Amino acid sequence: MKSTSPRQARFQSFIADMEVIGRKCHRAVRTGARTLAALRWPSLLGIAIVLACLLTIVPVVLALFVGLLLLKFVAGALFGRRPQQIVE
Repeated sequence: MKSTSPRQARFQSFIADMEVIGRKCHRAVRTGARTLAALRWPSLLGIAIVLACLLTIVPVVLALFVGLLLLKFVAGALFGRRPQQIVE
């Protein structure tokens, strides 16, 4: 009778999990391929346009947000807060 070490048991468990994930991914890819094969070309064109917009606009928006946020922190660090005027 073979005794497996805890390290080997963890590795076998990891391999089993990866096999399950691989099968699920394979099933999802096959389903997606069937769906794409059934679509008409105007639908494919619309999907391509939407994906192109998402892939180009979202990174630009995120980059601008991070850039402006950094600029705000730098301006705050350099100039700080102005003292409030006392009104009598």
